[in-house]
Amino acid sequence: MRRIFTAITAASLAFSLVAMATPANAAVAGYDSAYAGESAFLNLNPGQTGTFTVFFANTGSTSWVRGTTTQVDLATCLEDKVTCNVQDASEAPFNSGWLSTSRYTTHTQTTVAPGQIGTFTYNVMVPAATAAGTYRFNGALVLASTGADIHNEGYYQDVTVGGGAGVASISSLTPNTGTAAGGTSVTIAGSGFVCTPAFPTVNFGANTATVTSCGLTALTATSPAGAVGTANVTVTNTGSTASNALPYTYADTSRPSFTALAVSGSLATVTFSEPVCRAVTGTEATDWSVLNVSAQTTNPVLDDSIPLCTAARDNGVTSAVLQLTNAIPNGAFVEATLNATAGTTNTNITDSAGNAAAAPQARQATATAPETTAPTVTSITGAVGSTTMTITFSEPVYCTGFNPADLTDLSFTDNNAATTEATITGYGSNSCGTTPATADTSFSVTLSAPLPADRTYVVTLAPDLNEIQDVVGNDLANPTSFTFTTGAGDFTPPTIVDARVVNNLLTTDFTEAGDSFSATFSEAMTSAATASIQIQDQDGTVFTLTCTTNVSCTWNTAMTTLTVTITTTIIAPAVNTSGSGSTPGMQIPFNITTLNGFADLQGNVPNVLGSPDRLVDYE
Repeated sequence: MRRIFTAITAASLAFSLVAMATPANAAVAGYDSAYAGESAFLNLNPGQTGTFTVFFANTGSTSWVRGTTTQVDLATCLEDKVTCNVQDASEAPFNSGWLSTSRYTTHTQTTVAPGQIGTFTYNVMVPAATAAGTYRFNGALVLASTGADIHNEGYYQDVTVGGGAGVASISSLTPNTGTAAGGTSVTIAGSGFVCTPAFPTVNFGANTATVTSCGLTALTATSPAGAVGTANVTVTNTGSTASNALPYTYADTSRPSFTALAVSGSLATVTFSEPVCRAVTGTEATDWSVLNVSAQTTNPVLDDSIPLCTAARDNGVTSAVLQLTNAIPNGAFVEATLNATAGTTNTNITDSAGNAAAAPQARQATATAPETTAPTVTSITGAVGSTTMTITFSEPVYCTGFNPADLTDLSFTDNNAATTEATITGYGSNSCGTTPATADTSFSVTLSAPLPADRTYVVTLAPDLNEIQDVVGNDLANPTSFTFTTGAGDFTPPTIVDARVVNNLLTTDFTEAGDSFSATFSEAMTSAATASIQIQDQDGTVFTLTCTTNVSCTWNTAMTTLTVTITTTIIAPAVNTSGSGSTPGMQIPFNITTLNGFADLQGNVPNVLGSPDRLVDYE
C-alpha cells in the first residue's frame, strides 16, 4: 500500500474506490473493506503529539455499528504487516489514548453502512528523549468482537522524529497567584517536559524562575519577584521553543505608607505611598493625631478627604487634606501620626488591593502661612438639551450654607434683550462640598428647563460672606459673573444602521409569537409607548406592528438598539394594511418602511428611506 491520498481528498475519491473494490479477499463473511485515503505523515519532536486519520470504505454487506458486535476496529500490527492484534514494542511508548494496547481506534461514525466510508483517527505522542528516526505504525481493520481480520491491505503511517527536545505544553499552575516579592513554590502540570541533560527554563514574564524538580508531566519552580499584575508563565525545553503560556498573578501585598506632611493654617496635607481609600467612615478623629510640637498642644482632626472605597477600590488618592480644629501659626513645628487600629496597621485606610495602611507612622513639617489668592470661576458649561450646568473653579472650593438660589436666573444676551429661560432648582449629582476636606474644583446645579442651542448666558454667583471658600478660607469674589455659550443644535435625523432577524421560531415567515428582529440606530433614541413600525416583504405584504398591541418593543441600555418581538400571532391579511401580496404572511427578508412615534434625543424623526440598512434578514 502507498500513501496516495490526503484526508482532504479522501471523501471525493472514496466512492471510486468502493466501486473498484473486490470483496473476494474478505476474511469474515459479510465484512470487507477498501483503503480510501489517509492524512499526511507526521514530523514531531520529543514531547509533541500528532494525529493520524485513515479512511476505509465498507465494501461488505454488513453495517459497522459502533458499540455493537458489528463494530470494526483499527488494530495494531507487527512489522510483517500480517500479525495483528499485537502491539509492536517500538510503538508502545507512543500510545496516546488508544483503545487498548493492540487497538488504535474504531470508526468515528456511529454507523458505517455498506458503500459508506469509515473514519479512523488516533493520536501518537513522541516520548521524551526519543532518538531521531522514522517510526512506523502498521494496522489493519478487524472485527472488534473477535479480532478477526476483515481485509488486511498493509496500511501504515510514519512519524519522523527530529531528535532533541520538543516543545513542552503546560495545562495548569498550582497555585496561580503569589506575592510580588516572589518565593512561591509553583507546580506546573503539562506534557513533554524534558529534564535531561538540563531542566527546562521556566519564565514568569521576563523573569526566570528556579526549577527545583522535574518530571515528564510536572515540574516545580520557585517564582521570581515581579510587578503587581499578571505575568505569562512558559516552559522551554533545552534547544526548543517556549511552550504555550498560562497567566500567573502577582498579588499586591505591600501596605501603603504615610510618607509626607504639609501644614498651612487649619489644614494639613498628608501624602501616601500609593492611592488609598476609606474602608470605614466616621473614624477620622481617632485615625489621626496632630501635635503642635512648638506649643506642646494637640489639635483635634475634624475630618479628612480620603474618599470612601468603592466596591472595586478604584477611587483611591495619594494626597488628602485633614481639617484641624484650630489654625496652626506660621513657623510652628508640627507632627501628625496615623494611628494603628489593629496590631501594626490602620484597617480603616486601605489600598486598592485591600491592604491596611502601615501604622503607627508619624511625619513632621513646619507650618506655613496660608495663601491669600481668592478662587475664581474658570468655566461654566452646559450641553444643549441638558438640565445640568457645571461650574468649575481655579482651585478646590467648598460651600457653607450656600443656596443654589443665590445663582441668578439663567439669562441670555440676544440683541441686548434679556429673557429668562430657566432657573436654578438645586444641586446636581456633583454637589458643593461642605468642609475643606470635601472641597472640589467643580460642582453642578440643576435647571428648570433644558438648555437651548446657540444661546449666550451670563451666570452670576452672589454668595454671602464665607459661603464659597477655598480650602484655606479665601472667599470667592462677590459677585462673580461668567459668560458661556451653548453649542449648535442637532437637526440631523437618525438612521437605521443595522437590521437583522433575532429569533424565528416555527416557519420561514415572520408571523408567530416569539419571532423578533432588531434595528440599530445611529444615535440614542426615544419612543412613545404606542409607537408603530410598518414592514413590507418582497411580494408586497405589509404589516403594521404596534408596540404594546401585537409586538413588544424593548431598547438596550444605550437606547440605540430596538428589539421588536411578536406577542400575538399575526395572520395575513386580516391585520394587513395593504393586502397580503402573492404569498400569505410576512416573508423574510422584509424592509422597514415607516417608523411612527420614534425620535432622537433632540426630537428629530428617523430618515427610514435614507438609512444604510433597513432590510431585515438573517445576518
